[in-house]
Amino acid sequence: MPSSCRRTTVAISSASSSLPSSNPIIISIRRLLSFAPILLLGPFLDVPTAHAISGGGKDYAEAKITDQDFSGKDLSKKDFSGAFAQRANFKGAKLMGARFYKSALTEADFTGADLTSASFEGANMVDAILKDAIVNNAYFTETVLKVGSIEGADFSDTLLDRFVQKKLCEKATGTNPKTKVDTRESLLCD
Repeated sequence: MPSSCRRTTVAISSASSSLPSSNPIIISIRRLLSFAPILLLGPFLDVPTAHAISGGGKDYAEAKITDQDFSGKDLSKKDFSGAFAQRANFKGAKLMGARFYKSALTEADFTGADLTSASFEGANMVDAILKDAIVNNAYFTETVLKVGSIEGADFSDTLLDRFVQKKLCEKATGTNPKTKVDTRESLLCD
């Protein structure tokens, strides 16, 4: 801490401790002065902010949403952890930052959905459809290898194991209609 700040803090602390403590107004001033260093230095401190994953609720976690239609809905930052979502329709849905940890997504349709920063760790994605989906900066485990279609999907900045990336390159085709990014380029295929 710069010496000028230390002197200010010491001066404020010394002034507040020399005040008589019996008067309620003096007590209030003393309390206010005890926060002065924080108030003065607060804007200069780099304190990380906390972000809730999904507003604190469980959203769709462990829900039975098989065959339900979520097409076109904004479900950003929602929690689908452990959900049973076989054949669920997420066509064109906004699912930015959504969490699908260990979800059953067999034959779920994510055609044209925005899955930016979504997490699919341990999700069962057998025959799920990611056609024309935006999956930028998303997180997948090897379960993504069982998806039915990735045609036109944009995987830019998506975290993938090298083995998974190579396997996806084997079936990568098309260009995303919204981002205009080639699927093979987004996967950094050789």
